[in-house]
Amino acid sequence: DSRTRDARLRRRSACSAVVPRCDASGRDADSEAVRLLEFYSGSGMMRWALQNAVGPRREVIGVAAIDNSEVANAVYSANFPRSEPLRRNVEHITREQIEENFCSADVWTASPPCQPYTRKGNEKHGLDPRALSFLQLLDIFPTVKHTCKPKRVLVENVVGFENSATRDALVKTLGGEYHVEEFVRASPRTLGVPNTRERYYLLAKRKELGGFPDVATAALPFARFGESETEAGETRLQQEPRREARAVGAYLRRSVPETKKNDGASLAVPASAAAKYWRWFDVVTPSSLGSQCFTAGYGKTVFGGSVLAAEAFANDPEFCELADAEQKRYRLVKPPPPNALRYFAPEEIAALHGLESASAASGPKFALPENLTRRQLYFTLGNSVSVDVVQELMRYLMEDSIGNNNTE
Repeated sequence: DSRTRDARLRRRSACSAVVPRCDASGRDADSEAVRLLEFYSGSGMMRWALQNAVGPRREVIGVAAIDNSEVANAVYSANFPRSEPLRRNVEHITREQIEENFCSADVWTASPPCQPYTRKGNEKHGLDPRALSFLQLLDIFPTVKHTCKPKRVLVENVVGFENSATRDALVKTLGGEYHVEEFVRASPRTLGVPNTRERYYLLAKRKELGGFPDVATAALPFARFGESETEAGETRLQQEPRREARAVGAYLRRSVPETKKNDGASLAVPASAAAKYWRWFDVVTPSSLGSQCFTAGYGKTVFGGSVLAAEAFANDPEFCELADAEQKRYRLVKPPPPNALRYFAPEEIAALHGLESASAASGPKFALPENLTRRQLYFTLGNSVSVDVVQELMRYLMEDSIGNNNTE
C-alpha cells in the first residue's frame, strides 16, 4: 500500500539524501559532490552525462531516480547499482516527499512524456493525459521550501514542446527565482556524431548563482530558442568545431551485412518488411555521415530509424540512389534482395547516443542487461537522450561550479 511504498522510499533516500556516503563508492561524501534528483529518469543517461560534465574528481550522487518503466529501471540499475530507481508515477510525488526525502538535491532533471508534443502525435499538449504528471510537478514546485529547491534544473523534450502552453508554464514557474536559457533543435550531429536527434532543452539556475556565460564564449554550438536561423548560423561560424565528423562505421560492432543466417538472433531486415516498406527505408553505410533519429519503435516501424547496407549495395544504381549527398544517405529504388539490409544493434545505437566511452565514474562502459530483449532495448534507447548533447549543456549549466575539476 502507499504507506509501505513511502517507508521504502524513505529507506532508499537515506543512503543518498541523508547519508550520501552510502552511494559514494566507499569514500566520504564532501561538499564537492553533486546531488542529482531525476524525474522520468529513464535508463540513466542524464546522470551519465552529468558525471561526464563535472569530471572524475567530483562524484554525482543519486538522491533519487523516478520512472515508471520497468525496462528503463533495469538498465538504470545495471549502470548505477547503488542507486535503485523508484518505480513510481511522477504525479504521485508530493511536496512533503520532496521536502522530506529529496531536499538535498542540487540538480533536478526531467524528461517528461513527449507524445503530447511530438509532430507525429496528437499535439494535444497540456490536454493530453500524459502531460498531467509534469504539469502537477509544476504546480507543486512554488510550494516547495526555498531550501529544498534545486540550484540547477535541466528539462528535455521533443521539438514542438517549445510552442506549447506547458513550456510557457515551465518558464513562468522558474522565471521568478531562476535564470533560464532555452535551446531548440540541439542535436548530436552538431557535435560531429552521425545521427540526428533534435531536442528542446531548458536550463535554469538560481539567480543568486549569477547569470549564464555568453553562449559564444562558452563555445556552445546550439541555437537558443527565439534565435533566427541566420543568428544561429553566425553563432556556429564563430566557434571552432568541437570534434571532427565521424562516420557511422566508427560506431558499428557487427559486420554489414551480418554473416549470421536469418534466424531469431539476426539483425537482417525481414524479407516481408523489405518487400512491403522498401520505399520508406532510410539506408546508410559505414561511410555515411548521418542517420535518422532512432525512436522507441525502431525495428517495428519503418520510420523508427535508419537501416544499414554494405557500401557496394548502396552504390549499386540497380537498387539505390543518393537521397542526401552530404550525409551519404540513400533510398531504395526497388525491393532489396534478402539480407541486403540490417538493423542497428542496441549497442550500436547506445554508442551513437554518446555511450562510446566510459563515464567518468560509472564503470568501463554503459551496460545493456542481457536479460532484456532486443525490442525492450530498442524501446528504452529510443526514449533516451543524447549523452553528447546533454553533457555539453550540463557543462554550460554547471560552468561556475565546475572550475578546473573537469579534466577531460
